[in-house]
Amino acid sequence: MTKRQQWPMVVPAGTTMVGTARVREVGFAAREIERKTGNAPVTEPDDFDRATLHELPTLSSVSFVVEGQPVAKGRPRAGMTGAGIRMHTPAKTKAYERKISAAARVAMHGRIAFGRPVALKVAIYLEIPLSWPKTRQTKARIGVICATNKPDADNVLKAIKDAMNDVVYEDDSQVVDIVVTKKYAMEPRVEVDVKELSGEAA
Repeated sequence: MTKRQQWPMVVPAGTTMVGTARVREVGFAAREIERKTGNAPVTEPDDFDRATLHELPTLSSVSFVVEGQPVAKGRPRAGMTGAGIRMHTPAKTKAYERKISAAARVAMHGRIAFGRPVALKVAIYLEIPLSWPKTRQTKARIGVICATNKPDADNVLKAIKDAMNDVVYEDDSQVVDIVVTKKYAMEPRVEVDVKELSGEAA
C-alpha cells in the first residue's frame, strides 16, 4: 500500500485563510459598501464573513482639573421638617460636588454620559499649610513630607465619583479601575481622568 499523496490546498480567489477556516473577503467588502453608501450588498455574507465584521469599540475619555482645596464628602445629616426627620447632604459637600459637575460638563463638550465600564484616575493636591516653616513647606512641595492630613483620599474620591453621575458616566458603579494619589502642592486642586474600557458591562 502506497502512502496517500498529499495535494496542496487550493484557495479560491478572494478568500483569506484564518487558521483552518476560510473567510470570504467579498462579504466583508459588500458590507463596507452598504455601510458607506447605503446600498444593499448583492449577496448576504456567510458565517465566516460575519466573523470579519467585528470591530473594536470606539473608546472615549475625558480629563479636567478643579482648582481649590479638595473637599471630602460629608456624612448625611438629619434635620427636622414638617414631614418629620429628613437626611440631607452637608452644604459644603453639595457646593463642591456642583463645582466638580460643572467642570466635568464643560470637559465633556456636550457628549452623552459614558455607558461602558471606565477607569478613573484622580490626583489630589492639598494646600501646603502656610503656618509651616519654609523648610517644611519645601519638603512638602517636593514630596518628602507626605499628605497625611485631612481630608482622606477616599472621601474626596467619593465626592468626585458622585459628582460625575449622569455627566461623565451614567452611574459610578461603572468605575472598575481606580488610581488615587494625594500630595501637597502650592496650588491645591484635583486632576481627574476618566477612560472607557473595552470590556463589557455585567
